[in-house]
Amino acid sequence: MLNVFTLANGRLFQEEIESAEELSQSLAHVRPVWVDLEAPSAEEKGWITGRFGLTIPDDVVDDDLEESARFYEEDNGELHIRSDFLIDAEDGPDGAPAHNVRVAFIMKDGVLFSVH
Repeated sequence: MLNVFTLANGRLFQEEIESAEELSQSLAHVRPVWVDLEAPSAEEKGWITGRFGLTIPDDVVDDDLEESARFYEEDNGELHIRSDFLIDAEDGPDGAPAHNVRVAFIMKDGVLFSVH
């Protein structure tokens, strides 16, 4: 699932995107500040590559968190950060136990991309 966030009158506006055409139409006149990808498919990653020129690595949220993999900057200026967030058991509707969610953040050309 893809969510695109833009600023409108100083407020964050969220739009769920379900196709490449919808992404193009949604961003025809505005620039997003944040694009959130939840369990993105290869097709959705392709939409991001086509629209923003960002290739999301397949291993972006892999389990290996060596120090060098947690934070790095690409030669093209992309900034990559990976972190784990604890989801409290009380936050879940199904009463699931607390668990970690790994999130990768990529900053490219003033747009924040998050992948989880």
